Amino acid sequence: MPHAETVTVYSFQVYDVDTKDMRLLPFKATRQAIVHHHHGLVLEGTGHEVPAHALDEQGRYRRLATGWGELG
Repeated sequence: MPHAETVTVYSFQVYDVDTKDMRLLPFKATRQAIVHHHHGLVLEGTGHEVPAHALDEQGRYRRLATGWGELG
């Protein structure tokens, strides 16, 4: 079976002009999308590999809760 292409996505923060503070966005994105589209700050150490096809047009990755994950 061929290996699917993967990309690394990261959590990140952006500046919120209303609160005048940094805030964490509810999705991850590629490093390029964070810097170029969201003008955000990559949170190093939060990266993980996902299939490239799981990204939207802006390079964002949203994990959909299925209810079948491990409970811990």
